[in-house]
Amino acid sequence: MQAYQSEFAAYNRRKKSFLKKYFKIWHRLEVIGLSNIPSGPALLAANHSGGWDLDIVCLGNCCHPTREIQVLIVNNWHFLESKWGKYWVGSGIPLWTTGGTRYEYMDSYLKPGGKNFPGLVAIYPEGNSGTFQGRHQLRKFFPGVARIAINYQVPIVPVAQVGFQSACPIFMEIEHDKRPNDPVIMSPLALPLKLRVEFGKPFTLEKFYGKKLSKPEEFWIANQFIRPKIKELLSKHARTNMDDVDVEMKEPA
Repeated sequence: MQAYQSEFAAYNRRKKSFLKKYFKIWHRLEVIGLSNIPSGPALLAANHSGGWDLDIVCLGNCCHPTREIQVLIVNNWHFLESKWGKYWVGSGIPLWTTGGTRYEYMDSYLKPGGKNFPGLVAIYPEGNSGTFQGRHQLRKFFPGVARIAINYQVPIVPVAQVGFQSACPIFMEIEHDKRPNDPVIMSPLALPLKLRVEFGKPFTLEKFYGKKLSKPEEFWIANQFIRPKIKELLSKHARTNMDDVDVEMKEPA
């Protein structure tokens, strides 16, 4: 990661400068609730929507005036393994959807004593961007958001990214079991619609710290405890419903 960051440093600085102007002028980006982000480490949990990864590059490049936000990006599209990651997204922490959570990539930001501590790490618990037809649905959350927050004992900041599904709609996806879906029919260009990003009040999973949790229990925390808080924040801007969860869940004792 350090080799890429060094080699592409100048390129990514120019791209970030362009993106800030692009979102300000083309999308009239409005960022709300910056004061809700703690001064210490935090995990940001956001809804995932729209094409061209606009929500990712916006959150990772344009939403905090002084601090870096490192977005967890599936390894297939991260700069370590992908030209899309190298030349477009250009930042973030690799996330593998199989083989367990690899904390070594997050320790630097969320573990005391880490090189980039205290850091801000963002996750999209839905995994998929979803289609325009389902723009009012908050999909099933995967358990990584709970697992990471509990492991590092950091607060979660709910994030609502509003308007991305309309500015760059996806109309059809190819579904995958082990990694995020691939969009196959979507708008070739982003429409000049207003975008908003709102950071909600942080909360913790303190009552679950130190517990050995099963995967069904982690799914329960992600979907019954965390997901409603993102839904509540999104509902301030547009009608939002939560999809049914098609996996086993169990409330922790």
